[in-house]
Amino acid sequence: MALVTGASSGIGQACALALADEGCRVVGTDITEDGIQRLEAGNPDRFSSVIADLADPDGPACAVAHTVARFGGVDVLVCAGGIFGNARGGVFAAEEGVGASEITPADWDRTLNVNLRGSFLAAQAAIPSMAKKGWGRVILIGSVSGQMGGFGAGADYAASKAALGGMARSMALTAGPSGITVNCVNPGMIETPMLLGNHDTRNTDKVARQTAMRRLGQREELAAMVTMLASEQAAYITGAHLDINGGYYFD
Repeated sequence: MALVTGASSGIGQACALALADEGCRVVGTDITEDGIQRLEAGNPDRFSSVIADLADPDGPACAVAHTVARFGGVDVLVCAGGIFGNARGGVFAAEEGVGASEITPADWDRTLNVNLRGSFLAAQAAIPSMAKKGWGRVILIGSVSGQMGGFGAGADYAASKAALGGMARSMALTAGPSGITVNCVNPGMIETPMLLGNHDTRNTDKVARQTAMRRLGQREELAAMVTMLASEQAAYITGAHLDINGGYYFD
């Protein structure tokens, strides 16, 4: 049984579909019903959907409770839900002569609450269910932005994604004795609606040319790594940061 946050589109939806293809029963959650209910309607025996706002302190726990009630537990948690934030920053902004982002306290709180606290609360709620079975997988979706400051996102987004890496290592230490692994996957430029909605083609093409593969990544390629981490093959991988960026590295 798997719970995938942010499953209405992009990376989250690709992960939900890939896990289902591997035989998992999947609960997909998002802030709206668009996308997640289509998954359930297409295969109600395999998928279930629940609306949950990750910024709401009760939202992640409600999604976990729905998964337990619907399928009897949570074996795999994929925290793919996130927002880009309103602030601009990173290397694209620097090239355009833009100064430091003006991030209001409300902007900061919203981005950190969704991207970081929402993932923490989902893991906190799911791990006890996993511990009862002595087996579990928590997979956090970070970002290259958390490693190098971002392409066009502000400091709030970069900070939220960087913090997920530290959270993965801390939770791996405490969850490991219960047979639970916790890992962080760091995508580079993956072709998703969030990417295309926040970066123009000129900039994404430039990044694609700087990767070893000379192209953007596809969400299915990232989902393949997630399904591996969710499997028995990854039983001794925990606290790891796994880059899926097509060979985009930086000083």
